[in-house]
Amino acid sequence: MSYLFELIGIIIGDGNIYYNLKSRSYYVEVTGNPLNETEYYSHISWLFLNIIGKPGRIYLGGRGLRIRIYDKKFVEFLINDFGMNYSGSKCYSIEIPRRIIKSTKQEIFCCLRGIFDTDGSFFVSKKGGKLYPSIEIVSCSKKLAMQIRNLLIEDFRVNFRLKMPRKSNARLAYVVSLYGLEETRRWFKLIGSSNSAKYEKYENFIKRFK
Repeated sequence: MSYLFELIGIIIGDGNIYYNLKSRSYYVEVTGNPLNETEYYSHISWLFLNIIGKPGRIYLGGRGLRIRIYDKKFVEFLINDFGMNYSGSKCYSIEIPRRIIKSTKQEIFCCLRGIFDTDGSFFVSKKGGKLYPSIEIVSCSKKLAMQIRNLLIEDFRVNFRLKMPRKSNARLAYVVSLYGLEETRRWFKLIGSSNSAKYEKYENFIKRFK
């Protein structure tokens, strides 16, 4: 189930599920950054292949890197067995399925890894002349952000804040964050990252820190 739960985390972050009986259109699509996520999308394709036996199609579309897979049975499985949103805006309503919330900690961490790899960031700032690493996951869904906070709080010192929009067309967002070397090391030890762009950034920081 770990592969499936990681993929569901990816769909929660940057994916959409399309299910239209009238047009007979059933597919899952994930959209990312073509500049630094090509290798990561090969990993997503590998997840699809291991879960349903199809690798999906990776292509450039609308200035984004996309992977799409057509499979009615898998789409209905995500909707009926996991209660996932489909064929519409998920920004404010997306949440981690109850079936995952009730699973083992290791499986939950797989889902969180998928969310982090798509909607999260690892960055380093300077405080008092010292390098200060941080992890953040940003979501417009308050329910999702609160779920992530609650799932992490047993193992991490978690910060939670509201991010006010700076522009009139921007959305209100919620930020779950971990600050400092100890917390970021624990994240990459317990949860990790399958996104090479994020993981290499962390590894380069550790080398510089040493």
